[in-house]
Amino acid sequence: MVKDLHIRNIDEKEHSELSKIADEMGVSVNSIVKDAIDKWLLQKSDVPKKHFLLIYDDDKAVVELLKSVDKIAQEQGLCRAFCAPPNHPSKKALTKLGWIDGTVEPYTLDKDPMKYAEKLGKELSKISKKGPLFGIDFVLADIASSSFADAMKIERDYDKDPFPGLVFCPYKAQDVMSSSIAETMELFLMHDPFYILKDNELYKFHVTKESPHKLFLN
Repeated sequence: MVKDLHIRNIDEKEHSELSKIADEMGVSVNSIVKDAIDKWLLQKSDVPKKHFLLIYDDDKAVVELLKSVDKIAQEQGLCRAFCAPPNHPSKKALTKLGWIDGTVEPYTLDKDPMKYAEKLGKELSKISKKGPLFGIDFVLADIASSSFADAMKIERDYDKDPFPGLVFCPYKAQDVMSSSIAETMELFLMHDPFYILKDNELYKFHVTKESPHKLFLN
């Protein structure tokens, strides 16, 4: 069913310019507005919902990685946000660049990690209403350091309905390597492809299930 749409706050000058453009194009003002709405809806529907596994061993290297792509994230119109433990190097560096600090205060992770993670999820959900995210959750790395199983529970819940945009799920290399093969593979497959940061070099990895017989093929 066709509906009428009334647009407010369009002044006479803007309407005149729009009418002039419509005349030059040989179309109606209504067609131009309809086309603009269609393009906006298409753009919104194309917003990705991705979370990237990032394995690292140096917090400062991750911050430098984020700083290196900050301008691109701004140009893409992404809402840059992060959350991190107190005294984390991202606090000063990313805040200075205009990132939103979504860390819930007080930082009570040690008392009840899952309850705190739930509060954090609600806060990030509010931030995501401002636009597609480009973010990173250093709190997740903090949780994984004390309980990899708890971190995986959070991952499973988040994987069901990720926030619109691009979000990094950072894990310290030592925490990933100390987990079980089953947990590690679940983490990799949930994020395939995943990334490893070595100093200032970013490496991309894919997971492929392989037949043992192929070990004997060239």
